[in-house]
Amino acid sequence: MATKKAYWDDPFATTFETTGAAAATWDGKPSVVLSETLFYPEGGGQLGDTGTLVVGGESVRVVDTQIDDEGTIHHVLERPLAGAGDVRGTIDVARRRDHMAQHTAQHMLSRALLDEARAPTVSARLGASSCTLDVDRGAIPDAELARAEDLVNDVVRSDVGVRALFPTADELAAMDLRRAPKVSAGVRIIDVEGFDLTPCGGTHCTRTGQIGLVRVAQIERYKGKLRVSFHAAGRAIADARAKEGVLDALAKTFTCGMLDVGAAVEKLRGDLKHRTDALATARGELFELLAKSVLAEHPPDPSGTTLVRVERADADAAALRSFAGRLAGARPDVVAICTAPDGDGVLVVVQRGASASFDCGAWLKELAARTGGRGGGRPERAEGRVPKGATF
Repeated sequence: MATKKAYWDDPFATTFETTGAAAATWDGKPSVVLSETLFYPEGGGQLGDTGTLVVGGESVRVVDTQIDDEGTIHHVLERPLAGAGDVRGTIDVARRRDHMAQHTAQHMLSRALLDEARAPTVSARLGASSCTLDVDRGAIPDAELARAEDLVNDVVRSDVGVRALFPTADELAAMDLRRAPKVSAGVRIIDVEGFDLTPCGGTHCTRTGQIGLVRVAQIERYKGKLRVSFHAAGRAIADARAKEGVLDALAKTFTCGMLDVGAAVEKLRGDLKHRTDALATARGELFELLAKSVLAEHPPDPSGTTLVRVERADADAAALRSFAGRLAGARPDVVAICTAPDGDGVLVVVQRGASASFDCGAWLKELAARTGGRGGGRPERAEGRVPKGATF
């Protein structure tokens, strides 16, 4: 039996009373089914309500609300009810109002992205901490995204009405809907006055001014489309405070104003590049001297291929590549095998000189297979990682 959706009558109502409570289960968890309810069940990207039911004097927490294919709403309980009787329900007001604001903002942002960025919404998810829209466009220029955000907030400040309509078939056919309805009968349309008409069964604000603020937080590529993350109402304020806190901490570290952090970071990057370049030059000169010293200890082998093994305890992969390159470049007969410890393993870089007869890639591939490591490369040069203690 379909449950009467009392939350459609007044989204701001927080308590209700009814009679009769049928025990049921949802996904193996205890639930209660009522003839009517203010609890919104998860659907349309919006999470279900939580709250409390008092049944026959016994209070129990509603941890989730779901709806089945027959339209029966299940109030999922933290524990089974012991008795029965009259029912009084109270929803979590803060959660409901947050969901109303996020959902209404989603409708409006979807409309603005369509109008200002030619980016139709294909799906939406209103999570407990973040809300996202997936739009069918490969990229959105910053200017178009900013115009869409500005348009939404202009409508918020205009405080226009938001109402639910149940049009006849003829009225529905005449409406300029943002997207087509998913059902053919009993279609419910959310009308953001003069701005957006969209089929939806969720809970929404009754005026746009109740949203307060809408902010786009992030945009990223996702499965061939764009995912737009946004915040509205209290979430937008919390996000702004969190980001300002990070910026303030950086400003104190750099002993500058918050708006000067960008310039301070650029200066730091410049200093770091200068020092990195200087370090690279110094390391190159050091490797040049070390290469001469190592090669002096390894006279050319009569075979025409001279193996030179060097372990550098303080080197990373980039340093090993540089050192092996200098050894192999200094003498054409040299095959440089350079290693360095790396946690519980050993980094290996091998490179040959111009006249050396040695397949670096095949050698390292065989070593990795024999020791349980990984790596490979070309005949001229290869690199990888093998377990500590491996012999080669």
